[in-house]
Order: sequence, then C-alpha cells, then structure tokens
Amino acid sequence: MWYICLRKRRSVQPEGPREVNLDVHLAWMRAQHQAGIILFSGPSARRGLGIYVIRADSEEEAAHIASADPFTADGQCEFELLEWDVRQALGVGPFTSADIENQTLRSIPRV
Repeated sequence: MWYICLRKRRSVQPEGPREVNLDVHLAWMRAQHQAGIILFSGPSARRGLGIYVIRADSEEEAAHIASADPFTADGQCEFELLEWDVRQALGVGPFTSADIENQTLRSIPRV
C-alpha cells in the first residue's frame, strides 16, 4: 500500500538548540529512495510543506517511517498521512507534488 506523507513545519518550534540541517534530511531521503521505501519526494507549492510517497504494509509502518525523518524526529516538523489507492498511483507517473495535491485522497485520522 502507498501512503502520502505531508510534512509541515511546526508553528511552535521545540525548545533547545537542536535543529537538523537540510543536508542530514536529504541524506536520509536519498537512503529511503535507494531502498525503495520512499518513491517520490518534493516540496509543495505551499510554503513549509513537503510531500513524499511511502511504500508500507500498514499505516503503523508508514507512521514509523515518517517519524524517522530527521526533521520530524528532531521536533521541527509534524506529519499527516494520507492513504493513496495504488490503482491511482499505477496510472500516474512521473508525477509532481502539484499532481499529488490535486488527487482526491482519504485522510487517515491520527489518534
């Protein structure tokens, strides 16, 4: 199953000097791409929002992957997962973040 992760900067930044730099985040993303876990990633048209498509067997696995993103793990960002019907995904490609934003997606409620 594929999930779309919408990663957005937190409005209230965590306390303390910890802040992951972009190079650390990009290295993590490259490793996920090479492993076939993240199939697409990119910035959104909306400022401060990143998008990536995760291949995972369950929502829990997708959440685990998204929470390992250095920006999220450091507390700089939070994420929302959307389930993406694989039939949609197989009919699309290559695609851009704008294409993903324009898809009809079902939001998975976060507990």
